[in-house]
Amino acid sequence: MTKIIDDVNTAAAAVLDQATAAANQTTFAVGGVMVNNQTGEVISAIHNNVIIPLSNNVSFTFDPTAHGERQLVYWYYANKEALKLPEPNQITVITSLDPCAMCTGALLTAGFNVGVVAIDTYAGINCAQNFQFATLPANLRTKAQKNFGYYASGAANFKPLTRSYVGGPSVAFKNGVVTPANLRDCGTVFTQSVDTVRNTSNSTGLAPSQMSNPAELPSNSAILQAYRAIYKKAFTIKIDNPRLPDAQILTELKAVLADAPNARNAVAFIDPFGNLVLCMADAFNTSPVHAAFMNVTQEYAKTRWDLMNKYAQASTTDNPALYLTHPKYGTFVYLYAPDPDDSITIMSLGAYGSTMEGPIPNMFPSNLQFYYPPRNGAQFSELVPVVNELPPFYTQNVNISLMQVPGVTQAPTK
Repeated sequence: MTKIIDDVNTAAAAVLDQATAAANQTTFAVGGVMVNNQTGEVISAIHNNVIIPLSNNVSFTFDPTAHGERQLVYWYYANKEALKLPEPNQITVITSLDPCAMCTGALLTAGFNVGVVAIDTYAGINCAQNFQFATLPANLRTKAQKNFGYYASGAANFKPLTRSYVGGPSVAFKNGVVTPANLRDCGTVFTQSVDTVRNTSNSTGLAPSQMSNPAELPSNSAILQAYRAIYKKAFTIKIDNPRLPDAQILTELKAVLADAPNARNAVAFIDPFGNLVLCMADAFNTSPVHAAFMNVTQEYAKTRWDLMNKYAQASTTDNPALYLTHPKYGTFVYLYAPDPDDSITIMSLGAYGSTMEGPIPNMFPSNLQFYYPPRNGAQFSELVPVVNELPPFYTQNVNISLMQVPGVTQAPTK
């Protein structure tokens, strides 16, 4: 039976239900619903799935990008044709919490309207609560002001939970009012567990000194086979220092990009032993939000989770925890630095922050690097303020630091 939502408070209750389900799963307590603006039909509803417990009930990172809003965007493109879904500008994604940088970038790239219940002053894109979006590049702020809306709430006797609507003209239910209880609960269900979940996500992995090199496993190892099913050269290319990518990595990035239709960039992930684990390009033939960094971090995490789950079920003999660790100990390398004025960049930088989910053990050389300047002709120096203006989570907790691969002095020849 098709569910219809006809007022904003019902929508707020629906996303609160999703957020509560996420909390019960021990992941970030955020949820979202996708609504047809014209009919009020709930097209899809998804909660955060960053943490999914293994079969032995140990909480473990499944996909650091599996925030509710990002998942809804991916779901939309996977089902748009088959379900004959409306265009994004005729849909509103309603979320229990102000979207993070990753979700904001995905939503802006796709073009959805966005309705927000509670504010997140640490990682939310409207963390300053002034609807100016100084956390975004200047060229994206007007688009955010047009597409995003923050619902009115409360009454005169609920001052801390009272606000007027501010936002774009096409956000569903923009004239409605959320009850103070729903506004409060959408916020508190998240804040009550966010630190615990963040610490869980940041600590799912051994220090390299406690691990063994996965490249030394036999070729029929479940670990090697799983990653080679995604990227056939996984664990076959090795560099001396994982934080000093060399010509081998550059050559592979160029080759992967050349083989990907319509792609503009490629990203590699190197483990703490110097093994090239994954090297993937944009997959824009799938959707406009399937960017290279997203593809790499998702595949690394989901494959690692699946291997950990199989080991917990005793269906594989190699303990993945001894060979695969948290990405904060490895290195991500772009072929081209992200374009400073692109919403894909906000999405990808946000996804990097969500992948780290906390401080990085060794800040120099950075574990986020690039070979060449942005493809759009911008200078890397133009990207620096974009990073520095992101919400506090990215600048104070993760402390995103992007650097050029040492020794690279020129752009590629055409």
